[in-house]
Amino acid sequence: MQTLKKVLKIAGIIVGGTITLLAILYFGLSWYGDWHFAKEIKQIEAETNRPYLEDTYGGKTPQETLQMFISAVEKGDFELASKYFILSKQEEWKAAFVGAKKDDKLDVLMKVAKKASEDIKNEKPVWETKNSYVYVNDENIFFEFVKYPNVWKIKEI
Repeated sequence: MQTLKKVLKIAGIIVGGTITLLAILYFGLSWYGDWHFAKEIKQIEAETNRPYLEDTYGGKTPQETLQMFISAVEKGDFELASKYFILSKQEEWKAAFVGAKKDDKLDVLMKVAKKASEDIKNEKPVWETKNSYVYVNDENIFFEFVKYPNVWKIKEI
């Protein structure tokens, strides 16, 4: 009887230890998988956001960005002027500047941009949040700005 109790006690300890070990392995591996997956997601986010974090072309306010844009266009630096737009629109605008210069549409754009710059200084926008700013003038020409981590960019004119 004494021996049977010892054997059952040892068997219970072994079974309990095995169950505990398996539970630790199961939850540990599950936790490790979740941790590793979260780490990969953060790395992908960092790589995706890197261009936005490193972009320094723009001002601290929408109005300052518009002024920088106007100044670059007036100097004929269309490469720089296009960098004040969001990343996905820069190539499109660089090409548009060349076409606008040939068609004399650049003067119209500059007239509208300068008027908007003055209006933005003196008026409230149509829409403003922490990360976006929209201005619409009397001729229904609008300027939309978005906030990158460090600067404001032109999204649309």
